[in-house]
Amino acid sequence: MSKLQLRDIESADLPRIKELMGESWDWAELFETQEPLDATLGMYLNQVLYDSSFGKIALLDGNIVGAIFGFAEGDIPRYRMLMEDPTYHTMALLNATEAERNSVLEYMSKTLKVYEQMLEDEDKPYSGTLDFLVVAEEAKGLGVGKTLWHELAAYFKEWQTEWIYVYTDTTCNVGFYEHMGFVKKSAHEVTYFFDGESETQTLFLYDYKISC
Repeated sequence: MSKLQLRDIESADLPRIKELMGESWDWAELFETQEPLDATLGMYLNQVLYDSSFGKIALLDGNIVGAIFGFAEGDIPRYRMLMEDPTYHTMALLNATEAERNSVLEYMSKTLKVYEQMLEDEDKPYSGTLDFLVVAEEAKGLGVGKTLWHELAAYFKEWQTEWIYVYTDTTCNVGFYEHMGFVKKSAHEVTYFFDGESETQTLFLYDYKISC
């Protein structure tokens, strides 16, 4: 049996992480070509890299099968130097079709607004976040997500982080968070309109108390 290995994030890992994002979130249906899809995934990953103070990837047989990022209050963001040049993302979206640009704006503006409101409605003293978690389809059920989460949880303990939160939605495996002991704090149904067609998702805010 192959042994799961973890290591720190490197710049060479970013294309594979974006590939896993695209597979997991099925954003490809919003785009006619690969370039605007890559740009949108890059914009999202850039924000994760900007915010995070912890990051690890998981490997099986030398292949990247998962990644996790988080932030603990008191630590400093450590991955901003890995961010892609946003000029590329901007130019790619400018060259995209109007329908593609509208889809990106529709998704991001509505999603961010709902997540911000859900967090504002909570009165917990959150001092950490699980910013990002993705696991390759072929590696699900092998304990990859659990191993990555335990690594991040150990980091939170080192920083004496008490309460953390994570945003997720119905396109993700929300059952994983519940299995790990996260508690659902709020849920909000959102309808998006992509090129004349509607799609409804439920967005969630979960939190977790770190045991010291």
